[in-house]
Parts: sequence; C-alpha cells; structure tokens
Amino acid sequence: ARLFDEPQLASLCLENIDKNTSDAINAEGFTDIDLDTLVAVLERDTLGIREVRLFNAVVRWSEAECQRQQLQVIPENKRKVLGKALSLIRFPLMTIEEFAAGN
Repeated sequence: ARLFDEPQLASLCLENIDKNTSDAINAEGFTDIDLDTLVAVLERDTLGIREVRLFNAVVRWSEAECQRQQLQVIPENKRKVLGKALSLIRFPLMTIEEFAAGN
C-alpha cells in the first residue's frame, strides 16, 4: 500500500497489524518489509504485543537486512541497518529480566 501511495489502504493495513500484531510480526514476509514500513509499524502505540516480542522481531528483521546488504550479521551492522528504527523500541516497557536476557 505504501509502495503504490495508497494512504487509505496503508491505514487499514496498519489497523489490521494493531489487531493481529503477533501474526503480522511472525509472518514469513515480515523480514522482507522496507525500513520505512518497519518504522511506520514501530511508531504505533496501539500494537497488541509485548515489547520484548516486538524487539525480537526487529532483531530478525535487522539480520535479514544485513544479509540483503551483504553485511556481516554482527551487532554493529544490525544497529546500522536499523537506523532510526532502533530508537522506536520501548525498552523501558520490558522487564529487567527480558532486557538482560535479550529475548
């Protein structure tokens, strides 16, 4: 919807992601979305999922993006490909145990 500049369709898609967040982030195609779409999802305050599960999905996305860009899958490169998306993860919403375990 974003690719074809269809704002109404994009809005409906984002609302569907809000309602079915777990299914959306676990879908096979999640790691194939572009950075702007990832940012659009992460900017939402209405996602129905725990932040740690969202963070794990973002890590999976960053690993896939490193591979697409033919970068070594290391923490520095994962942070690099995430860019501004990394700052949209709400780390304070995770428990200390979740944050420390990184899962």
